[in-house]
Formats: sequence, C-alpha cells, structure tokens
Amino acid sequence: MTLILLAMAELAAIAAVGVTGLPGWFGGLVVLVALPAVWALHGRRAAAWSVVAAALALAGGMRFAAWDAQPLPPLAAFVGQPVAFDGVIASEPDPGLTTVRYRIDAQTMLDGRAIRGAVLVTLDQYAEHGPGERVRIRGTIDPAPSFEGFDYRAYLERRGIVGTMSRPRVETLAKAPAGARTALWRLRSALDEATQRALPEPEASLASGIAFGRDATIPPGLYDDFRATGLAHIVAVSGSNVVLLAALAFNVCVPLLGRRWAVLPAVVLVMLYAVVAGASGSVVRAGVMAGVLLFGRWAGRPESALPALAATAIVLTLGWPALAADAGFQLSLAATAGIIVLSPWFDWAIGAGLRRARLGAWVPGTAVEALALTLAATVATLPISAATFGRISLIGPVANVIGAPLFVVVLPLAALTASAGMVSEQAGWATGLAAYYPLAAIVRVAETLAAVPGASVPMPAHSPALATLVAVLLCTAGGWAYRSLPPERMPEPFHRRAKLPAGATAFAAGLGIVWLVSLRPAGGPGVLRLDVLDVGQGDAILVTTPAGRRVLVDAGPSGIGLARELGAVMPHWARRIDLTLVTHADGDHSGGFPAVFRRFDTGRRMEGDVAGAVTFATEAGEREPWRVHRGDRWELDGVRFEVLWPPAGFAAPGDNDGSIVLRVTYGQTSALLTADIEARAQDELLRAGDVHADVLKVPHHGSKSSSPAFLAAAGARIAVISVGAENRYGHPAGEVLDALAASTIARTDRDGRVRIESDGRRLRLRTGR
Repeated sequence: MTLILLAMAELAAIAAVGVTGLPGWFGGLVVLVALPAVWALHGRRAAAWSVVAAALALAGGMRFAAWDAQPLPPLAAFVGQPVAFDGVIASEPDPGLTTVRYRIDAQTMLDGRAIRGAVLVTLDQYAEHGPGERVRIRGTIDPAPSFEGFDYRAYLERRGIVGTMSRPRVETLAKAPAGARTALWRLRSALDEATQRALPEPEASLASGIAFGRDATIPPGLYDDFRATGLAHIVAVSGSNVVLLAALAFNVCVPLLGRRWAVLPAVVLVMLYAVVAGASGSVVRAGVMAGVLLFGRWAGRPESALPALAATAIVLTLGWPALAADAGFQLSLAATAGIIVLSPWFDWAIGAGLRRARLGAWVPGTAVEALALTLAATVATLPISAATFGRISLIGPVANVIGAPLFVVVLPLAALTASAGMVSEQAGWATGLAAYYPLAAIVRVAETLAAVPGASVPMPAHSPALATLVAVLLCTAGGWAYRSLPPERMPEPFHRRAKLPAGATAFAAGLGIVWLVSLRPAGGPGVLRLDVLDVGQGDAILVTTPAGRRVLVDAGPSGIGLARELGAVMPHWARRIDLTLVTHADGDHSGGFPAVFRRFDTGRRMEGDVAGAVTFATEAGEREPWRVHRGDRWELDGVRFEVLWPPAGFAAPGDNDGSIVLRVTYGQTSALLTADIEARAQDELLRAGDVHADVLKVPHHGSKSSSPAFLAAAGARIAVISVGAENRYGHPAGEVLDALAASTIARTDRDGRVRIESDGRRLRLRTGR
C-alpha cells in the first residue's frame, strides 16, 4: 500500500501543475504541511514515508513544470516565413481525404547551420515517403490553428511541432536506411494494403486500426460514433486496448494451460501486438503496463500487481515527465489499475446477478470474465476519455458489453486476414469473408447506439478539472475496493442443456445473417443499377448490370472517399470491377483511380485522347488502356454502352470538352453520363444526333457553362447533379436548375448518394439522405 500512496502523491502533484497551473513545488509543500498531523495520527514510520512522498511530489511536480515551460525549438522563429531546410521524416503517413501528412524533424538549414524543431507537412494523397527518409523542404511554415474547445497549436507545440506546411516542395535526399524501423514500416504497410484488398470500407480501416494501429482512414462520422458510445478505445492501439488484450488472453488460456503457464502466450501475444502496432513509445509503454498486470495474475494474487504498477508509474513520470500529459499513457495506467482493482468486484456482481436470475449455468464463465474486464477498464478510464474526447458516454457500458466480445473475435481474424493476404490475395479474401461479420457488427453497434437520444453528453467548461475530481472519487472508491476483496464467486459449469438450444439458435441466426448479407446479393441485383456516389466536388458513378457486372465511370477526387462509397454500394465479398472508364484527366474525376487499382481486381480500362489521361492511368494501373471515341459500343448482360463523344481526333481547348460522354441503355430506359462537357461540346453533340435520355447526369456539376438547348433536348425525367456541399464554385448554377425544372432533380450535396434502378421499363430513384 505504501508504493501506491507514494505514486498517488507524485501523480497528484503533477496534476496540480497540469490542470490548475500551480507551481511545481506546490504538491510537495502540501505533503510537508500535513506531516505533523500524520506523525500525530500514525506515528514516526508513517511520517518518515510522508517525507519520501513529499520528495517524490516535489520532484514530479518540478520535473513536469520544467517540461511544460520549456521554450519552443529554434525552428519556431521561422513561422510565417518561407524557409528551406533538410530534415528527416519522423512519422508514418497520416492520410486524409485528398492529402497525406508527415512529421518532419528539421536538422540543418541549407547554409549548414544546425536547427531543431518539427513541422507537420501536408502533401498530395499519393505522395509516398517512409520514416527515416532524408528530405529537403521548401515552403512557408504556417502557425497551427486553434479550435473551439481544443488548443491544437498548444497540443502540437508540446510535441515539438512549431507549425504546419501545406504542399511544400519536397526533394528526397536519401531513402530510409535499412534497419528494424524501416522493415517494420514496410511490414505494416504491406499488412494494411492486404487488408484493403480483402475487405470493404469502413471495415478495412477498422480492421487495420484494431490489428495494427492504422486507424487514420476510419470515417470521421464513424469515429464520432465510437467516441459517443465509449468504444473509441477498441478501434485503435490504445493503452487500455493493450491491457485489455493481455487480460483477456490470459483468462482464455488459464483453462487450457493453467495459471502458471497461461502468462506465456499472453506475453507473446502482447509483444507481437506491440511490434505489429509499430513499436512506438506509447505502444511499448502500454506493453509494460500489460506486463505488470500479467505479473500479478501469474503470481496468483492479482492485487499484488498494483504496487508494481505504482512503482512503474513513478519511474516513468520522473524519467519522462511528458508522459504525464500523454492521453495514451494515462489510459494505459488507468485501465491497468481498473482491471486490477475493479474487475474482481464486477466479476462477483455479474455472477451474483446471473445466479439470482437463474441464468448462471447458461452463461459461460469466460463471457462473464470478459465482461468484467471490459467494464472495469471502461469505468476506470471514463474521466480521461471524457477529458480527451470532450464527451461522456452514458451508453458506454452497454456498448462495451456488446463490443468487447466482438473485439476478442475481430483481433485475431483481422490479423489473420492481413497476414493471409500478404501470402495470397485469394487467401486474404477468404479470411476476410469471416472477418467482415464481426467488424460490420462493431460498426452497426456504434452507429445504432450513438443514435440513441442522450447516448453521450458534452463535458462542461473546465472539463480537465472536473475529470480530475471524478478521478479522485474513483480512486477513493477504488481504495476501498482494493482493501476489501469481494466474496469468492463459485463459477457454475455451463449447463449441458444450454448448449444445444444456444448452439442451434446461434447457428440459425448466423445462417440468416449470411443469407441476407452475402448470399442474397450473389446473383446480381436483377435490375440495372446506377449509383452516383457522394464523393464531394467530383464525379464517380458505378453502373451494375442485372447479373452483377460492374462498370466504374470516373473515381472522384479522393481514393479513400471513393473506397468508402464503393463499400456502401457493393456486396462485401465483391472485390472486382469489370470495366473502368476515365472520362478525362481532371483530378476531381480521376483522383480516386489509384486507390481502385490497389484495392480491387479491375478488368479493361477505357479512356479518351485527352492529354494526360493515358499517362495517369498507365502509371496507376500498369496496363495499356483502351482508347474509346464516338461510335464505340459494347454490351454487358443486356445493357448497351455507347460512346457519344468525343469523335476520334477531337482537339479540345481544355480537358472538359474532351470528356467522354456515355449512353447506357437497358430495355426502354437510358441514361446519359456527360462528365464535364461544356456548351461547345454540347452543341456539337446535339448536331451529331439524338441526346434524349430518361436519366441525365448533369454536365460539369451543374455549372452555368451548360447549354440550355442541350438540357432541354435531353428531356430527362431524372437529373442528377454530382456536386460538393458548399463548394467554392457556386455549383449548381441557378440557371441550370431553372432549365431542369421539368425534371426530378437529385443532388449529392443535398441528397447524398443517389441510386437509380431500371427494370427496362420503369425507373426507381433512391437517395442516401
């Protein structure tokens, strides 16, 4: 108990500095002021330990205050100015929609002067650099923004990052040197790519986040749902995640190997997990916490791990004071302490409740233990999660009751899918079929529960102080729980009579889900389907024939954005696109194609003669394209595709008028996909022949560059405008909307994804919102 109190004194002194801004010596002074009372109440021995506590509080507070007050590195003097320096890439890529970010640690100015500091550099989405690569950077360092409720600039400055640079000029001076770090980065990249080829989005990003810590491509809205439901800790390599993994692995192995030997596979699993997750400092420290927990389990006295945890906390925060401000370290520490102290009580309470409800023999003991561990970690990390994410999840306990067992299933399946996919694309696909179901279940749980009214509430002002107060109350309750062990729970054997009905019910439910999700779509939709995907300011249209063959017309501006949209409209097992067509080379139409070629098995690729398109597609897909012109046509499953524009040899003054125009006909219905053609090409197309169609993809995102005569001649019953919300171009133009007044208008900025289905005679329109 002494070590625990010493650690609490030191951590309280650090909290006083970090939360309230008090001087570093304040915590030590408080303990010294209390020294006479301790001597009088508890004697000389307690007073002596109080002196040690005062020394630790003083050292911890002063060390943290010194770190918190350290000046910015010299590179900060160049914020707001053009600058050129040589440095080294110090992070793995952090992808966004159309960009990717890297941390670059500066080393020398171009005149040879040494310089210290780091910047966050934003580059094009397909820029590829690796950790350890030496680069030369030329550009302007901008100050980082600050957001309401979150001082992002201060957050970066605490990590030595003085500002940001948007699309600077980057010159590679030397590739990353061979070594463990480079090999590990390449392994993680290969695992990520294998996962992307085996699974749709967002399940692929979720699998990468759970299995090896690459969670940056999880959609922001879905991440908000995870935070609102208290499930954020399981979708990334967090400290609480690693600790929970260790405890669950140990508990699963105990019935098979016994307590003494069960620690061995648990330790091996944590070590492998830490390595594959990047072996960063935060992951390694989380592994240390997990090791402390396993030590107590191995010793047969789980409570004995708490003093070891306290000693570890003292050593780490004194040696590296920045850790005390790191949310990952805080979560690791809190989750480990919660599992040690609270999980026995939760285990006893759940067991008692099941016995009272006469369900004890029907629920496996492993499930009870897993639930107890999850609840303990969730409750212990609640104040930190609330202060970090700015919300308190009221529905978190319910979500974790469902999510924790799914996490236990998902982790090995996600790792196996990625590993199998590195060996064979077919093996990764087959394993991904099994991994998809629990991954999709986690997504549905988060989305469903986050939509419950009052699922989470925002933290009030001064939330760090409130979170600290809640943490103090939890520590008080935890102290009582630690000193008062719960009554021993006598586990009841899983009743044999429960196995048959439970197994039959689970099997029937599983078959039903497999049929609904996987088997029913296997033969194709039975109708012609046009999905105008919500890719922002750009175009991407997926045409699916009645028998399920797919033609992708354009790919929007973003690779990950397109992958998310395709994951929403294609069956999860479908990893092939039969034809791809690049209407022209503008980035808002072609930017997503490299991601398509990486993630999917693609068939014939078509494009026109517009300058740049052939080079782009050949580099991305490494195949020669089929160049199409007016008069080219083909048929798939009774669906006729005709190229109406441009004629062979057409010389366009710009890319837009050289765009490919495609007519898709099925039975008595037709759709005209017009890409970005403007008035000149539209008028020539009108003179060349009939442009009537039942469905019109409005040219150039509804720009005013369209010809009213062309829109009238199309005479579409349904007009679809693919356009980004609040775009800077003012699309769609008011005059275009007026010209389309006789049509039913669907817009991706307002209606989301647009789906049009045809049985050859009738049309059906659906929108995502």
